[in-house]
Amino acid sequence: MFYALELRLRLAIRRIVFGALALIAVIVSAVYFTRAGLVALAETYDPQTALLIVGGIYLAIALILFLMGNRPRVAAPPPPVTPAASLASLLEAFLAGRAAGSAAGGRRSDEDDD
Repeated sequence: MFYALELRLRLAIRRIVFGALALIAVIVSAVYFTRAGLVALAETYDPQTALLIVGGIYLAIALILFLMGNRPRVAAPPPPVTPAASLASLLEAFLAGRAAGSAAGGRRSDEDDD
């Protein structure tokens, strides 16, 4: 019991650590790609235009992410379960299990009297 809990905890910690390292790598690569793109744009255009282009790209990305985060999610309603239906299905499952047990040659109480 404790082994399964410890294993889940270790896997969760491992996932968090590697996820954090991947996030750091993505941030560093974004900085370097932004810098390289800025240098390339500054050679083609003047530096002010290059900064405006890069800033506009980041603004567009931020707006898209903001709109995706604020999108309303519609939850599917749970299926209606009436108490009578659940009781009937429970009784049906019990009787089916009892019939399967007796068909398999289960132990009967009248055989114990011998």
